[in-house]
Amino acid sequence: MTDQSAMYDHFSEVADVYRDVRTTDLAPIHHIRDRLTQRDKVMAADIGCGAGRYDRLLFEHLPNLHLICIDANPEMLERLNRYLSASGIRDFESRASRVEELELPDSALDCVFTFNAVHHFDFPIFLSKAQQAINQEGRIFVYTRTPRQNAQSVWGRHFPDFPEKEARLYDLERMKGWIGETRGLRLCEARAFRYARQSSLERLLEQVRSKHYSTFSLYASDALEIAIEGFTDNIRRHFDDLSCIAWHDENTLLEIARD
Repeated sequence: MTDQSAMYDHFSEVADVYRDVRTTDLAPIHHIRDRLTQRDKVMAADIGCGAGRYDRLLFEHLPNLHLICIDANPEMLERLNRYLSASGIRDFESRASRVEELELPDSALDCVFTFNAVHHFDFPIFLSKAQQAINQEGRIFVYTRTPRQNAQSVWGRHFPDFPEKEARLYDLERMKGWIGETRGLRLCEARAFRYARQSSLERLLEQVRSKHYSTFSLYASDALEIAIEGFTDNIRRHFDDLSCIAWHDENTLLEIARD
């Protein structure tokens, strides 16, 4: 099975529980809202939208938003359609497409978003597609985590082999280099966000078994069980109160504009 096929199967399997087991950050949405305050309406696309957890927040915080929700997995899009429609949101459309085959109208969008998904894409191809789609005043917002940020999380610190398994994340300097090499684009800002997290061991183990990070699908089933045992031992050694495990997560938001 190819890596691409494995990821397709993974997201099909987790589609029903994805919004419930993932953490959704409001801070980047607030930052994007503040950056777009002068716009009366926003025509945008969210690439790698998943089941719609960030899309609903975008509709709550951006006025007169029309959103094209794009994901390679139709089962994720089915959940998105139900989720947004149940919330009374109508001004969206969903499309099943990989980034490599993605077709968007030239210079028609104010924004292209992607949240915690860009490590599933070929980054230069994503930039090229987004650059063609945004208008002269358009913006591209990429919310992601770097390998260093990943290694500092509760998973990177305590889950066996987690940083090594997650080899798909892009280094910040590498992303900056690709942006600089893409004709017609410039980096406006790379902003780091730091979050105080708190959870119980029970909840963390629930997230692992639900494979809330696709990283966990990269473990063979027997290796995952061994890693879960090691993670549990590590947490017990490092935290006295297993109902209140505290750590910090970090993410990065890139804002990119037409040059």
